[in-house]
Amino acid sequence: MDEFATEYLVSDGDVRLEVAGPVARIVLDRPAKRNALSTHLIAELRDRIDDVAASDARVVLLLGEGPVFCAGADTVEFADACAELVRGRWTRLGQQVFRALAELPQTTVAVLAGSAFGGGLELAMHCDFRVAAGSVVLGLPEATLGTTPGWSGLSKISEIAGLGAARRLALTGQPVNAEDAFRIGIVDVVDADVHAAADELVQSLLNTTPAAQSILKRILASASPADAATLIDSLAGGYLTASGETKSRRNS
Repeated sequence: MDEFATEYLVSDGDVRLEVAGPVARIVLDRPAKRNALSTHLIAELRDRIDDVAASDARVVLLLGEGPVFCAGADTVEFADACAELVRGRWTRLGQQVFRALAELPQTTVAVLAGSAFGGGLELAMHCDFRVAAGSVVLGLPEATLGTTPGWSGLSKISEIAGLGAARRLALTGQPVNAEDAFRIGIVDVVDADVHAAADELVQSLLNTTPAAQSILKRILASASPADAATLIDSLAGGYLTASGETKSRRNS
């Protein structure tokens, strides 16, 4: 990992939270298993998301320790489990935790220094941005294994990059390289120095105000333009004025 001036750190073994000033980093820390998503890791990820939601951080980076960002679901854990157990204990838990990540008030950036497959790519798609190294590959191989993505990743890909990208990844099960991922719209930045590129994006995000970022996230997550317009009318002007941010930015 690159150097990061951590002010405090929280970890229960598989996921760690590092916070330094306005920037938090949530790190999947199970490199020996390629950061595969076990029940424990997903539950710990939920705790770290709760921690960062209550923190003063403004931007959250999501990273994977080791050479792979995330290999996807830990299928070994549920190899002998019945379908109902998988749906009840695993799928719903993952959907809840991934949704909590997407709903963080802070802006989130998945830093893909390594490849991401299946649930790992679904996890990254729940962030606001994805920055990838040029060497990574991304894919949804579930169809080749006789199953389907279960953690809302397909809907996120469709929402962000369109049905064409979702069809290519899901129906073929074949991975794409970083440049193709950028071309089809599931990655925002490709750079050989992925950490420097992520830092540059973070600085751009920190040049905005926290209230504006939070409001814009809610607007962009709205189901329709009408919903977005309602949010703008009901939140933006009044909240920004009350917070003093509009005035302070004008006089700065």
